Amino acid sequence: MINLLIELGLPAVSLAVWLAAYAGARVLTRPAGVAAGPATMDLPGTEPPAVVSLLANRWQVTVDAAESTLLDLVARGCLELRQAGPDPRHTTVHVTGEPPVQLTAYERQVYDRVVERAVGGVVPLTALGFDDAKRAAAWARRFRVAVIADARRLKLSQRRLSPTVVTALSVLAAFTAAGVTAGAAHYMRRDDGDYSAVPGLFLVVTAALCGVAAKVGGERDTAAGRAVAARWLGVRDWLAGHESFADLPPAAVTVWDRYLPYGAALGVTRVASKVIDLGLADRKRIWSSYTGGWRRVTVTYPRLLPRYGQRPGWILFRAAIAAVIGWNFAPPRDLWHGLFESDPVGVVFTLVGSALLGYAGYTAVRVLLDAVAPVTVTGEVLWHQVWRTRQVGSDNRRRSIPSLYYLVVDDGRADRTRAWILPAEIADRCRTGDVVTARIRPWTRRVVDVALQRLGPGWSQPAEVTSAGEEELIAAASSPAGGAPGVTPDSAGGTPVAPASHRATGQSLRTADLLTAEEVAGVLGRAVTPDRVPMSDADLVQAACFNDSDGRTALTIEVSRGERGAGVLAARRTAGGPLPRVADEAYIGKDRVTARLGDLVVELAVGTGAGGAGLFRVLPLLGIALKRLASDG
Repeated sequence: MINLLIELGLPAVSLAVWLAAYAGARVLTRPAGVAAGPATMDLPGTEPPAVVSLLANRWQVTVDAAESTLLDLVARGCLELRQAGPDPRHTTVHVTGEPPVQLTAYERQVYDRVVERAVGGVVPLTALGFDDAKRAAAWARRFRVAVIADARRLKLSQRRLSPTVVTALSVLAAFTAAGVTAGAAHYMRRDDGDYSAVPGLFLVVTAALCGVAAKVGGERDTAAGRAVAARWLGVRDWLAGHESFADLPPAAVTVWDRYLPYGAALGVTRVASKVIDLGLADRKRIWSSYTGGWRRVTVTYPRLLPRYGQRPGWILFRAAIAAVIGWNFAPPRDLWHGLFESDPVGVVFTLVGSALLGYAGYTAVRVLLDAVAPVTVTGEVLWHQVWRTRQVGSDNRRRSIPSLYYLVVDDGRADRTRAWILPAEIADRCRTGDVVTARIRPWTRRVVDVALQRLGPGWSQPAEVTSAGEEELIAAASSPAGGAPGVTPDSAGGTPVAPASHRATGQSLRTADLLTAEEVAGVLGRAVTPDRVPMSDADLVQAACFNDSDGRTALTIEVSRGERGAGVLAARRTAGGPLPRVADEAYIGKDRVTARLGDLVVELAVGTGAGGAGLFRVLPLLGIALKRLASDG
């Protein structure tokens, strides 16, 4: 027992003491929460918006810092914004003249990014992002470092673990390493008396623990920083009290001056922040309107543990392997002997075997509970993105296809939520903005079913609204009228609709009036060619199909009325499920989706040439067709 206490107990206690000190240091150095000061319209200081963003977000640099810096450069006259048409996305950035001199490093970095992308001194606002993920990450890191350096220069922030704390943890690490090596040396003395590995073990343990202590990054508050943050949070409350402020486009900076950049820094400019993209997209803080008002939701994503998103069979298979190994290492009948009557190596094997048996039992229970007690979540889809892929095809034609997706659903209960794991087989059933009901296994976070409750606002967006290219936007912004090409506002000045040249006229409908080959190809991800279908029924207003490169039918569209339309609709009511809030009524079946708009019935059917695209994936095409039919009257 004495040998066991020295050889295992001494190292364990030494490591526990160091870990407790390390955890205590992390807890004690977390940024303190700051209570907002009185709401005020007076800008309380001269701190740059990026630094204000750092203070308002608990000493973390978020995407708001870069967005607010760009707006501040505009407010100070270094750059200029021009909005072409009613859509804020059709905004261009103009370089006004000689580069300014008095800029911080991160302000210069944003200014240089605009100059780098500008052609003739002009660049669309939505074209400032990075195509290369590594370059975007490097740019973001350089920006973050510069903002933190400026905040420290102003005495508003400090390193989370000070050099004194890191030194203390490093000294304690040396004592911990001494305890670990002492236990190892005692075992070596009883075994063969060879102490040659002791110095190396001491150095390795010391270096590892010192490295962990030095790796703790991040910032924390200072007394001056808390005071400044409280004043700026008062400005945030005043700005948040103006309902229209959150909906201001970036170009409104010409009227609101520096209030808009500081509003972006404080997180109360929904539209402006959504339009500006400098490659710092933050999937952990997402805008949501599910509760009726806009708010940001903090999202946590699963760690890289084997159970996340996995099927129960694979998890139980791993648990079975662990149980077999654990049983061989630590048979229950020999547990007492292995723990108290064996040498240290036998004790280690017994402990490992016991841990594996415990893991296997725990996993089996959790899988059972996961299967019999799934949870149901209803809310708005905030994030829908590929998480993992798998390789398919032969060696010379291998390709990656998605296997698992992230699915973030906001149920409106809190400002924090978690990402679930969505299998690729049902990933097409929803998209960002839809309201869904998801049935989920909470322990593995695997979604087992998704039911659509309401389609999102962007599902039926016609391609014309967003198809303008860079050069067209630049030309539009430079023209005296400043109108956006290819977009015509409706009579109420609201959602743009297709120009008259693209509308169907009267009852003479053509294939290109409802769907184009480019739109179908964009949704299906493959080239298609249109082909007219012979019409023998007087009630069949239009029938067309789109074929893939092999001549297989990828998509068929049919518009009918009268008896034929009534018959199609009756069949779909019986065989399909209702599609909520689409046209006058709509139904979705196994391979087709049908909707009624007045006395017209529109049906889209997916064929073998669609490459496995599901019906939920082609819903935007139905939306485009319905919108064009509606605009035709």
